[in-house]
Amino acid sequence: MSASAVSPSIVGAEQFLQPLTPSQLLRIEGELIGELPLAIAALRFTPAHFDAKAFERLRIPAPDTLAKAVDKRRAEYLAARLCARRALAANAIEGLPWTAEGERCPQWPGGCIGALTHSQGFAAAAVAAGSRLSALGIDAEGWIHSDRADRLAAMILCDSELDHWRELPELARGAWLTRVFSAKESLYKALYPRVKRPFYFHDAIADFDPTRPSRFTLALVKSLDAHHPDGFSVEVRALDFDRGVLTLIALPA
Repeated sequence: MSASAVSPSIVGAEQFLQPLTPSQLLRIEGELIGELPLAIAALRFTPAHFDAKAFERLRIPAPDTLAKAVDKRRAEYLAARLCARRALAANAIEGLPWTAEGERCPQWPGGCIGALTHSQGFAAAAVAAGSRLSALGIDAEGWIHSDRADRLAAMILCDSELDHWRELPELARGAWLTRVFSAKESLYKALYPRVKRPFYFHDAIADFDPTRPSRFTLALVKSLDAHHPDGFSVEVRALDFDRGVLTLIALPA
């Protein structure tokens, strides 16, 4: 379908919001979405310029859980919901996602499925009709630099992934780890609504094709249920941007 910015009139009226450039939107549409039947809306934001009255001005309800949150957390929440509203509108649906009591993931209106993400002043939402796709995950992560990569690698990577990571040039390790980390976050967002049980970074393994650096696979190394057994695999689409990486997983209905 398409990638879109939140309405320029909305972004222009709020000091803490900034639109993506047309070229950035074209990259999301061409390199990430491609032929997939989904919409992605995205924007940038600056938490330092956020003010609490923005929720009222933008007609986004603020949940009670944000009452005592810091401005950064509230800005992230608001930016992601603005993206969700725009991505739903691209599917001809009005409304916003909500979190039902006892649920750990957003619920989507109008028979849609979707996912939200925010990181490093970037927010995005991906939405599709539930009749076209059965699972959808999107995740943005800021680049993990070398000092943090050394500390985090064993938490994120399986043994074989860790062996491969150690063989990479030192300057390439942070970016590779960031892509795998983001992909596993996207996998969780895509599959958790289906399996309704937690799973972890070491429960999936990445397999890269050096001829296709922006596409790779993740395969489960444990069974989650009868429909998602050990070996179940998905394609990951990855898009590098200035501050990090954006990954997407979409499964057909």
